[in-house]
Amino acid sequence: MRKAPIGLLTLGILLSLCGAVSAATHTISWAPVTTYTDGTTISGKTVTYSVYWSASSSLSSATTIASGLTATSKTFDPAALGMTGGSTVYFTLKTTISSGEVSALAPARAWVVPTTAPALSGISISGPSSVNEGTTGAYTATANWSDSTSSSVTPTWSVSGGYASISSSGNLAASAVPANQTVTVTASYTSGGVTKTAAKNVTVANLAPTLSGISISGPSSVHEGATGAYTATATWSDSVTSSITPTWSVSGGYASIGSAGNLTASAVSADQTVIIIASYTSGGVTKTATKNVTVADVAPSNPASPGDLRIGLLDSSPTPDTWRLSWAAVTEYANGQELGSGRAVRYNVYWTRDPSLAAGNLVAVATSTSALHIDFQPLVHGMEKSEKVYFTLRAILDSGEQSDLSGSLPWRVSSKGPAAPAKGKIGVKGLVLMK
Repeated sequence: MRKAPIGLLTLGILLSLCGAVSAATHTISWAPVTTYTDGTTISGKTVTYSVYWSASSSLSSATTIASGLTATSKTFDPAALGMTGGSTVYFTLKTTISSGEVSALAPARAWVVPTTAPALSGISISGPSSVNEGTTGAYTATANWSDSTSSSVTPTWSVSGGYASISSSGNLAASAVPANQTVTVTASYTSGGVTKTAAKNVTVANLAPTLSGISISGPSSVHEGATGAYTATATWSDSVTSSITPTWSVSGGYASIGSAGNLTASAVSADQTVIIIASYTSGGVTKTATKNVTVADVAPSNPASPGDLRIGLLDSSPTPDTWRLSWAAVTEYANGQELGSGRAVRYNVYWTRDPSLAAGNLVAVATSTSALHIDFQPLVHGMEKSEKVYFTLRAILDSGEQSDLSGSLPWRVSSKGPAAPAKGKIGVKGLVLMK
C-alpha cells in the first residue's frame, strides 16, 4: 500500500495572515510537511503544495490560488482572486509528493477580506538617544497604518548636525566631538503615494579619555647611600601623555622611596636589584608600572683633601703671639661623591720646613681634631722666628680612610704682632706671608 504524506489536518497546521506587503497584497504561510501519515520521513522526494480559497466553510467550490509550490508561503491580491471586501473567506491547502501521493486538505482557516488596503498614517524611529563618540548606534523605523496595524519598514535615512553619518540600514556612526553635540536622525518612507517622515534627536557624547597605562622614568642605577629621583607618566586613551603623582613603593629590601618619588639606597655589600613600583588610579581604572634599579656597591673611597688653608694673627687671644690656621670642611670623597649625613671627619695638622712635604719631615700641630681651625704659638711648636715653614693637613673619616695631604701653605714665622706707634713711625716686628 502506498503511504500518503501527512495531512495538514492531522497536524493541526494553522494558516497565518501577515501584514500588508503593499496596499493590495497579503501573504499566507504554513509549516512544511516532512513525514508520511505513519510518521516515517519523506526522503529523496519533492514536496509541493496547492493553496485554495472558498467562500464556504465546507470548502465547496474552492478556487485555486496556486499549485505546485515548493515554498511554504504565497502572496496574493484578494481583489484579483475575486474576494469581496468585508466578506469572510476560507483557506485550505494540500500536499503532493513527486511520487504521486497526495495529502488530505488542511482544515479551513477563516479570514475577513479587508474592505480597502490600509493607508500609511505615520512612521516612528526606535534607537538609542545617545551614542558615544567613535561608536555606532542602530536605528529602525516602524510604519503605522490606517487599520491600526504597524510594521517594520526600511526608510530613507539621513542625519543632520555634522557629527555623525548613517547608513541605508540605519547604522549611525558618531564622530569625535569636543563636547556633547546633538544630531538629528531623519527617516522618510513612502507607500501608496503617501510619504511620512520622522525625526529623532540623538546626543553624540564626548567621553573623557581613560587611563591606558603608566611608565616610570629615572636612573637605572643608584650608588649605595645615595638618592635617585623618579617620575611617572600616564598615557590616556586619546594618546595624550601627562605627568602624574602615583603611589610609590619599592621591593627588594635595599632602598626606600618617598611619596615624591625620591629613592634612597641603603648600604650593600654587593650590587643588589630593587623594583620600583608606581600605581595610579583614574576614573576607576588602575594601572601599575615597575622598574628594576641596581643599588650599586661603591668601593670605599678616601675623603677629599682639605682646602682653602688660611692663617692669621688671633688678636683676641689672651696668649700673646697666637695664630689661627683654618680650612674648609671636607664633605666629599676623593671621587666627588658626597660623604652623606652621619659621617664624622677629623683632621691632622702638620708643619714642616720641607717644601716637598715628605712624611718623615712632618711635625704634628694637632691630631684628630673635628674643628675647622687650630690656634698655635709658633715658638711652642719649634718654629724659629722669621724662618719659612709650610703647613699641611689631611682628613680622616670615622671609618679610618685618610685623604692625601692638602696643598701646602707657606708662611714666614712671626712671634709678635705689629709694634705700637713710636715717634711718628710704626715699627713692624714680623712679616706675615699668606698664600
